Amino acid sequence: MKSVKTILFLDSSLYGGIETHLVQLVRLLKTNHLNVEVLFYQDHNNKQLYQNLEESNCDYSFLDGKVHSLFRYLNKLTSPYLLHTHGYKAGVIGRITCKLLNSRCVSTYHAGEDGAGLVYIYNHIDKLTSFLSKNFVVSHRLLEQVSNAEVLDNFVEITAPTPAIHGEKLKIGFVGRLSHEKGPDNFLELARRFITNNKFSFHVFGDGPMAKTLQKDKPNNIEFYGHQENSSFWENLDVLVISSRAEGLPMVLLEAMARSKCVISFDVGAVSKVISHKSNGFICTSNSVDELHDAVLSWSEAEVHTKGLLTQNAFKTIETHFNGKKQFEQLNKAYFG
Repeated sequence: MKSVKTILFLDSSLYGGIETHLVQLVRLLKTNHLNVEVLFYQDHNNKQLYQNLEESNCDYSFLDGKVHSLFRYLNKLTSPYLLHTHGYKAGVIGRITCKLLNSRCVSTYHAGEDGAGLVYIYNHIDKLTSFLSKNFVVSHRLLEQVSNAEVLDNFVEITAPTPAIHGEKLKIGFVGRLSHEKGPDNFLELARRFITNNKFSFHVFGDGPMAKTLQKDKPNNIEFYGHQENSSFWENLDVLVISSRAEGLPMVLLEAMARSKCVISFDVGAVSKVISHKSNGFICTSNSVDELHDAVLSWSEAEVHTKGLLTQNAFKTIETHFNGKKQFEQLNKAYFG
């Protein structure tokens, strides 16, 4: 319904999976002619996200970071709206506010990990208040923890398939936040297993609380590039490794496969819903660095034809199942059904 404004509400200080999903969601809703805007709980100067929203021709604005500010903002609106929250802070505030205003609230639960300390408490409250909204979760594991929920798979825009180029040196990458749950230390251990083999190079794209420790302990065959402002870094990777301890449905998994990259991943979150072992990627069910090592060797020793077939299958998987069409049907029903 074009007359109803869809307000995507979040509190964002970084650029990670939630932010990547939000940009894809904005583009999907606008492609389907919905009236959409983004509302931030406060301004964290997240320039990359703001720029991507501007490039998507999406309006955005900021609250002042106070709990009651959302109530004031929504209460002043004179045209119909619905609120779609992302992240635990926006979720809790959004659901309670919409209950007070008798407004429709939809929430997406992205987190695959419980967190620790205050984050654990916030996530617990977030799930306790889930009965106040219609909810989407990104993995079946979260269905057991969230009320009024259904699985909404992440999705990405589909472009022309990228032909895989296999050079003499295999470029293996980690892409994501450098934090414990993402397992960048597992990736470093993987690189160490290849320290004497100059046919492999390892590359880390991302930033986070473990960055300094990881760079201090890194082997010589690995390079750190920090946070990336755009997606051009994909051109410098042959293989994506997902060594996370916890996940939902990683956006980076879909992005890599949509670019015809080989993905080697631990069996976490909803990864097994996307990867069929040795058909469109590799999934390591033991979640061990030993198995990652063996998978990397297996890929490096595969025939060119075998590599081409697997990366073609990877692209087709995303093109068929994670292109946003089914997801928009689910969203549209939750918004207006």
